[in-house]
Amino acid sequence: MDRPCVLVVDDDPAVSAYVAAILERAGYEVHAAPDLVGARHVALSRPVDVLLSDVVLGSVDGLDVEEAVRVLQPQVRTLFMSGYARPRYRTGAEDPVLVKPFAAGELLERVHALVA
Repeated sequence: MDRPCVLVVDDDPAVSAYVAAILERAGYEVHAAPDLVGARHVALSRPVDVLLSDVVLGSVDGLDVEEAVRVLQPQVRTLFMSGYARPRYRTGAEDPVLVKPFAAGELLERVHALVA
């Protein structure tokens, strides 16, 4: 059985490394990108189950990244990360934003819910 693939998009290398290490230890295939261009490159080269993107990425934001990846892979599920206390990204029953800093268990629980 293939491992679920998570694309982590964050312009902070320390955050990407932290998230990748947690997810890889839990058995996920992880690919990291620092920006929209990198995210598109990964999405063009392999199937992605979950997009885990920072909300603020320089001149673009997580919604831009999601849109670019979703054009290539409409089935992708998205979880956003943010260092802001209450980012208003979407409304709905399920909160798609994981607030930084977060614990490893919270990250794994949220990602697992998207691939289950």
